[in-house]
Amino acid sequence: MEKIKRGLKTCRRCKTPIHENSLQDYCSRCYKVIEDVFDKIREYLRKYPGATAYEMEQRLEIPVHVINNFVKDGRLVEIPNGYLNIQCARCGCLLLSAHHKYCPSCEAEMRRGMQKATDELSNKITPVKDSGKMHLNHYLRKK
Repeated sequence: MEKIKRGLKTCRRCKTPIHENSLQDYCSRCYKVIEDVFDKIREYLRKYPGATAYEMEQRLEIPVHVINNFVKDGRLVEIPNGYLNIQCARCGCLLLSAHHKYCPSCEAEMRRGMQKATDELSNKITPVKDSGKMHLNHYLRKK
């Protein structure tokens, strides 16, 4: 933190002047952004305890250096992870977590395939003529 004038210091992120007695090292805008990122990481770690920084970078698209800064600041604790040699069940690439079976690219490709199949099936199903009555007799006569 650089001191600009007496009673002022600068935001660590955007270098905007802030008051020297401020409890945070960031301006209010940057502090909100940082808290939003931290909340994403916290929610992910609640769902997948023991996840690595590299896994969170893949899944949350938050750079590793940002996660490491939270570790340096003492907001996150680094725990050794013994599950680092797991392969994607589809393409065989190295995964950085035991929480997932597929890498993010395979998951996205499988989701697209499932959505395409769902769309094709929904187009093939022809709706029954709706006349406001029950059609049980129609199904019983087919036997």
